[in-house]
Amino acid sequence: MPVEDDILMAIRNVFGHATIPTHTSSSDASDLYELYIFSLAIEAAVEEGASFEFRDVNDNIPATLCFRTSPGDIASRRHAYTHAVIRFPNKPVLECHVGIYVGGQSEVAHECDVAVLYQTEAATCRQNPGILPRHHKVLIATECKFHTGNVKLGLGRGFLGLVADIQYRYGERYFVMNTGSDSVAKLLFKHKKKLSHDLVPNRVGEITKLRSSFREVFDSFKIRN
Repeated sequence: MPVEDDILMAIRNVFGHATIPTHTSSSDASDLYELYIFSLAIEAAVEEGASFEFRDVNDNIPATLCFRTSPGDIASRRHAYTHAVIRFPNKPVLECHVGIYVGGQSEVAHECDVAVLYQTEAATCRQNPGILPRHHKVLIATECKFHTGNVKLGLGRGFLGLVADIQYRYGERYFVMNTGSDSVAKLLFKHKKKLSHDLVPNRVGEITKLRSSFREVFDSFKIRN
């Protein structure tokens, strides 16, 4: 079975039988991969005691799930984009998004392939189009890379620049890839950055490690709040 089919099946295990017209077996593998990491973040939250539901940009429960396949503004109403609302008992509400821009310390917009942020921040941005979520309101930011060969070192260097501008002491930023790259791994290890490599649905150990790391972020969030 092609890895794209494995990824889609893994997404379905979290989303159930919901219709996802933006992500099908014929979709670009990189788009499916981002949605797969999104699903792992939701799984981690549920394992930490959260409930979740899908909402669209208009705060409606969507009949079909529409996710971004290119980066965009969290307030965009070009389509009724879907996000997940994550609720821990008696804690601030969170949201998980695919492919949104986040504002860095430099006030430059940065793409986050998967982002978990405070709902209050997301709501403020939806009410004020053009205002980006602030980096220190983003608990989890993930750069996802799906490649058929090794990931180039330049992508690792780019990730270091991204992290430097959107760092948050109570959150984590991840570089996740479906393959391996010794040079990227060494670079990010040296700089003590979060890396998940060779992460595909049949690599149970790698999946467990990433989901566990996500859980640690959610656990810290619960303690602090």
